[in-house]
Amino acid sequence: MDNVFNQYIEKIEDSKSLTLMQKATQLQKEGKNVVNLTGGEPDFDTPAIIVDEAVRLLREGDTHYLVGQGLLELREKIAEYEEKENGISCKAENIIMTPGGKFGIFMSVVSLINAGDEVILLAPMWVSYAPIVKACGGVPIICELDFDDKYEIKKEKLEECISEKTKMIIINYPNNPTGKILSEKESGILFDIVKQHQIYLISDEIYNRITFDSKKSISMASYKEIFNRVITVNGFSKSAAMTGWRIGYVIAEKKIVDVMFKLYAHAITGLSPFVQRAALKVFECDLEIKKMRKEYERRRDYFIRELNKIKFLSCLVPEGAFYAWVKIQLPNITKSVELELLERIGVLGVPGSAYGIREKNYIRFSFACDMKTLEQAICRLQRLENEFA
Repeated sequence: MDNVFNQYIEKIEDSKSLTLMQKATQLQKEGKNVVNLTGGEPDFDTPAIIVDEAVRLLREGDTHYLVGQGLLELREKIAEYEEKENGISCKAENIIMTPGGKFGIFMSVVSLINAGDEVILLAPMWVSYAPIVKACGGVPIICELDFDDKYEIKKEKLEECISEKTKMIIINYPNNPTGKILSEKESGILFDIVKQHQIYLISDEIYNRITFDSKKSISMASYKEIFNRVITVNGFSKSAAMTGWRIGYVIAEKKIVDVMFKLYAHAITGLSPFVQRAALKVFECDLEIKKMRKEYERRRDYFIRELNKIKFLSCLVPEGAFYAWVKIQLPNITKSVELELLERIGVLGVPGSAYGIREKNYIRFSFACDMKTLEQAICRLQRLENEFA
């Protein structure tokens, strides 16, 4: 029988970042001396107060269904936090809890687009956006931003990507992989486009508590005039080191949340109750979250400074998240950048091609690792000057 599988799912590409993370783990298990900078998660443990609360709840039997959009007390706390910190005026009814931010993005896309709808993606972009759009029957339209412009959004370039089939734009700030935050000027451009063309905008803000140099990334849902067109996706995975807990949330106009909940109820029933109740403790962890952010900033300062000293490498200073986005100009290489680095010096990162750009000479390194690992990486990367002398 032909067409056994769903045509949309069968055609989507694998996650290159997860594939490389698995490859690095396998190489290390085999005893290979590899410096692994592929990781997309904090190297810190979840704050003890959250863990202790989860253990207590489990022992007390908080292991049954919790149906609905999510724990009301948690959604109320999130609404209070988002208004205070990000200027998003919302209520509990505007929030739906999800098993991680990734499912929140999928649920947002699948609830809003129909087959053939176009979705604009700003590249470099997180690896899962295009596959999610394709899986939902949509058509990704890549708007590639420029390294030389520090990946600033240009209205003319964005307008060129808009057609009568455009349904939404997906943005991610602070950005994975570049570390860029959304400026007032750029948020104004997005505001004008959303309002003028009446399209939706998904704003992935999973790194919004990891910003540096006292800077802050703007939340598009803080523009009240377009709140009904903006879907904000966030969670606790990155900021509170809770990647394995799988807890995120979506903020949107109530009628959008109501549509999402139809799928949500059939797909997952509800989020684990003990995870949601333990997540309330995140709002008591400001000190721990600030300490983690400060350590990321210390690592960033060292790593970016040393990377930019190395011939063949250039790197913009990330304003948030925990990644270095590196332009590598090695002469006469025959393999992809990540394989050249792995085979020559034993350093593994994620290639730029995973993030939707056409040029082959970019790589993402994570600095969500200890300083010793970063120092080893720099020592090995310095060898490129001799390798390509």
